[in-house]
Amino acid sequence: MRIIPVILCGGSGTRLWPESRNDCPKQFLKLVDNHSLLENTINRSLRVSAARAEDIVCVCLENQTQQVKETLKSINPEMGSHILSEPSARNTAAAVALAALYCKKQFGEESVMWVLPSDHFVGNEPALSQALEKALIAANAGNMTTFGIAPTRPETGYGYIKYTSAEHIDSPSPIEKFVEKPDIENAIKFLQTGNYLWNSGMFLFRTQSVLMEFETHSKDILDAVKHAVDKGSEHSPDAELYGKVVKLPFDKAIMEKTKQASVMPCDIAWSDVGTWQSIWEISPKSGDQNVTTGHVITADTSNCLIRSNAGRLVAVAGLDNIVVIDTKDAVLVTCKDSSEPLKKIITKMEKTS
Repeated sequence: MRIIPVILCGGSGTRLWPESRNDCPKQFLKLVDNHSLLENTINRSLRVSAARAEDIVCVCLENQTQQVKETLKSINPEMGSHILSEPSARNTAAAVALAALYCKKQFGEESVMWVLPSDHFVGNEPALSQALEKALIAANAGNMTTFGIAPTRPETGYGYIKYTSAEHIDSPSPIEKFVEKPDIENAIKFLQTGNYLWNSGMFLFRTQSVLMEFETHSKDILDAVKHAVDKGSEHSPDAELYGKVVKLPFDKAIMEKTKQASVMPCDIAWSDVGTWQSIWEISPKSGDQNVTTGHVITADTSNCLIRSNAGRLVAVAGLDNIVVIDTKDAVLVTCKDSSEPLKKIITKMEKTS
């Protein structure tokens, strides 16, 4: 069985401004350790799946191709042959369709695609390995399996998956429904019920299976991607035709429609690394529960995330539960446990730029 890790390198990470920018989104940043999120995702996929290094497939935007190639080559010179460059962002359904067409041609329709976001964190690889092993059994039976994360809190920032049974959580289970990001009252109910999982955005299926599901449920997307590839190339679809592909998440285009959907519950210490709060949560902390990077001094300060990336001294005194991010051209000071004020700042900057 040939497992092909397919890394989706999209995402802008605007909630991680000022470090994450349009020209260098979060997947290329060293936010958790000395490696970028993309590097960690690639290395983790190889360790867990035992896939061949030369089989790594990355789907990225055209203007990120060189960054992706440099990242792959820095890990292993054998990598970098399977980079698919999207002329424009068309959401994950188009990206998966593009990768599936490519995998069929390069690796055969019996290959197994393990689709992974490039910018997530996993703290428990042995648990992920066990989940993958069980999901492979489902994939061989023709199932389309997503990985659901055992929730640890009533989170309103994630989508949820309701599955049919919370009694047998050690194997893929049928999906009852997908749920959009809930309000806090429903998030609490989901946590208490016990048969709701966070939607991780990771998927496993045979290449043949996902192409059949596209033919059945989202043929317009598959055909549009095919036409763009035919006019352009398998590595770089035609920009004009690809720009006409319907923007739709893979969940909505396929997973919510197929009768072959299953979810593999897993507890893998997962985070989507989507906010500064999430960076603080997964990082090693001092005795005062601070997370610091660079030249930082604190006094009477606790539960803070402080990053000095411009070589300057950042001193923080008498504060609790805040974020300070210092870069060469911007400084952010905000509350740690809410990303809403930061969203407003970014919206204001976009309107004035």
